[in-house]
Amino acid sequence: MAPKKRGMPWWAWTLIALGVAAVLGVVALTVFGFVAYVTHSVAETSPDQPFLEGPAQQPDADAPLACPDRCFDIGSAALLEVSAGDVALLSIEDELYGVGDLESATVAQVASDGGDQWLSIGGDAECSFVPTNAPYFPVGSDSTSDDPISWVQVWQTGDEVMDIAGREFATTDDASAFMHDLHTRVAACPWQDLDVPSAGGLDTSLIQITAQAAVDVPTDVAAVGWVREGTPGPRWRSYVWDLQRGNLVVQVRVFTDGRVLEKDVATFVERVAVRLGQLQPPA
Repeated sequence: MAPKKRGMPWWAWTLIALGVAAVLGVVALTVFGFVAYVTHSVAETSPDQPFLEGPAQQPDADAPLACPDRCFDIGSAALLEVSAGDVALLSIEDELYGVGDLESATVAQVASDGGDQWLSIGGDAECSFVPTNAPYFPVGSDSTSDDPISWVQVWQTGDEVMDIAGREFATTDDASAFMHDLHTRVAACPWQDLDVPSAGGLDTSLIQITAQAAVDVPTDVAAVGWVREGTPGPRWRSYVWDLQRGNLVVQVRVFTDGRVLEKDVATFVERVAVRLGQLQPPA
C-alpha cells in the first residue's frame, strides 16, 4: 500500500497567506500613494484654483509722479533687473537672457508679427491679448508707434517662464492713456474663441481674459493686471502686469502650467513695483 501523501502543514499555508497579504498591501499602498500624489498635483495645477480676491485694480496711481513729460528713458527699465533670489519666489531658477542680451526695438518693429498671427487665428483686433512680452497692443493704431521697448530679462525653468520688459512713452499722459486703454480692454474682452486645432482633447481654442485683483504698489505707481487661460492646455495661465510710473511702463509676465500660483506672482509684482517706485529720473 502506497504511503498517504501529506499536505503542507498549517503554518506553511499561514506563511504563504501572510506573504500574499504583504505583497497586496505594498501594491495597495503604492497605488494609493500614486493616486494621492496625482490628486494633489492636479489640485495644485488645476485651472479651478480661485483667483485672488481683493479691491478692483485702478489704472491711475493714487499720487502720480509730478513729471508731465519724459521722466525716464528706456535705459531706466534695466535698473529693474532681478536676481535669482528674487525669482526663487516663483520657483524659476535659470536666467535665459540677462540685461543687454536682447536688442531694444520699437513697437512698430515687432508688433505686426504678433498682430498678423492673432488675426489669422480669428482673434478680435480690439481684444489682442496674444500675450505680447512687452507693453504694447499688436493690433490697432498703437502697433505703429515708434516708442522704444526693451526686454530686461527672461527667466525659465522647464515650462515656467518669467520675463520683464519696458516701454518708454513720449509723455506721462501717453503712458496713462495706454493704461486706461488696457484696463478698458480687459473688461471688454472676457473671452476669445480662436481657430486653433485641439490636440488629443487637451488643448482648447477658448481664451479667457480675467482682470486680477489690485496689488499693493507705491502711491505713484499704477498697475493693471490680467490672466489669460486656455491654449496650449487647460491648466495654462499667463499672468501679466503692466506697471506705470511717469512715462515708463514696465511689464511683468509669468507663463505657467499652474505650478506658479497667483499669490506668488502678485507678491513678485509688488516687489518689482517697489523698485520702479524707487527709480530716479536721469539728470
